[in-house]
Amino acid sequence: MTVRKSDDREQPQTARDPDLSGAEAAMHRAARRAWRRAAKNGSKIAIFQDGRIVWMDPSDEFTP
Repeated sequence: MTVRKSDDREQPQTARDPDLSGAEAAMHRAARRAWRRAAKNGSKIAIFQDGRIVWMDPSDEFTP
């Protein structure tokens, strides 16, 4: 039986799982695309901010 050291905690899942290696970048691309689509259609976009859902105008600055 191997004893785990306290500094040998789990690393982020993306560091070990090759299936998740590009997931974060893909989510950022999808968010940018949705932001542009909402701006083009004149609709608002829902985001999760500070524990609640907020509707934002896509003309506001986007920072994923």
